[in-house]
Amino acid sequence: MTEKDYQIASITKDEEAAIKKAEAEVKKETGKDFVMVAWEKE
Repeated sequence: MTEKDYQIASITKDEEAAIKKAEAEVKKETGKDFVMVAWEKE
């Protein structure tokens, strides 16, 4: 992965809520507390 391929994603409040919902679902399924990082492909 080169720096030109990805950048930190600029997300909306709705997208942030969706990511947090996904994190909660993963924790519910696995019992582990994972954090999602938002990278955006250029």
